[in-house]
Amino acid sequence: MPASLRTLIERADRFVRSIENARREPDRWEGLCTLQALVDIAAGRTDQAEARLALAKTPPIVRVSPDPPHIPVDCREPTAAELRQALDRIMAQVAAG
Repeated sequence: MPASLRTLIERADRFVRSIENARREPDRWEGLCTLQALVDIAAGRTDQAEARLALAKTPPIVRVSPDPPHIPVDCREPTAAELRQALDRIMAQVAAG
């Protein structure tokens, strides 16, 4: 059963908050997967968003490359602040109805 939009936003918020609380920037994998998940959430693609959030949490030792699948190699990774801004925009849109 796919997660609800609200559940996905809460999961993304917890993940971004964990990065912020650790006072670090997301690594390339975490940042790009999370950003793609946020794009999917904003577009209402809950199944894809759920998969990308799970992928963002993949431990480095299990990853087969430094870049997540389907992401161009020359893509710039987002900062924690950029992830927070994107998430806050989505939360504001959902709250506005």
